[in-house]
Amino acid sequence: MPMTRLDIHHYPDASAAHSHELQTQLVFGLQGSLELEYGASGGRVQHGSVAIIAPGERHAFFSPDQGHCLVLDIDSDSPLAGLEHDRSRQRRLLEGNQLLTLSSEQGALVRSLAGLIRSQPHLADTSAALLVSTLLGQPAAPSRLPLVRLNRYIDAHLAHPLGVQDLARVAGLSASRLNHWCLQELGCAPLEYVRQRRLQYARQRLLHSALPLSRIAAECGYTSQSAFSQAFRRHWQVSPSALRRQQ
Repeated sequence: MPMTRLDIHHYPDASAAHSHELQTQLVFGLQGSLELEYGASGGRVQHGSVAIIAPGERHAFFSPDQGHCLVLDIDSDSPLAGLEHDRSRQRRLLEGNQLLTLSSEQGALVRSLAGLIRSQPHLADTSAALLVSTLLGQPAAPSRLPLVRLNRYIDAHLAHPLGVQDLARVAGLSASRLNHWCLQELGCAPLEYVRQRRLQYARQRLLHSALPLSRIAAECGYTSQSAFSQAFRRHWQVSPSALRRQQ
């Protein structure tokens, strides 16, 4: 029988990296978000998406909002119960890195199974087979956003003004298509996504450095410390100075 593990992971807001030498990992978003980078791929996992990470692939991850994910670790070479006749299709699905957008039906199934294994963990193997089966029977759509490329560009230019045209050029999309796919896959417009990354960076700087607020505000593209503090409070429900005092 294949070795499988299905459980719910709760991610702290700290960066980490590791690899799984023998198994493929499928990370289904449940609540909040998880930023992933693996090889030349990666992106944001949230409800309605799944990341497939190949065996042995070192991956870095960070959740800006203490996200929850349903995580399936599976031997890609061994078919799950009931899927013996789909062994080659299962292997093709699980052997490479992918970030996929789920259909509404697939997303509903993920939420349902997450609730099921909380109350009946002995059904993990059956639930794992259902998850893989739904991906085989109704393939999820590949992500249209080159999020690793976008994230690196945004993070390298946090202190500078960024426009939709700048991001569209980096993504290789028209401004209208970039806006469309950001709304579809990230749940927000492109410049709102930039704002979120700025404030995520600011939070890490507040927690892990002694830099003055004015310097952190400037690093995040704010010309006014007051405007930075207001934006930070709206986003995190705490002021920058109060967050620093909580350490």
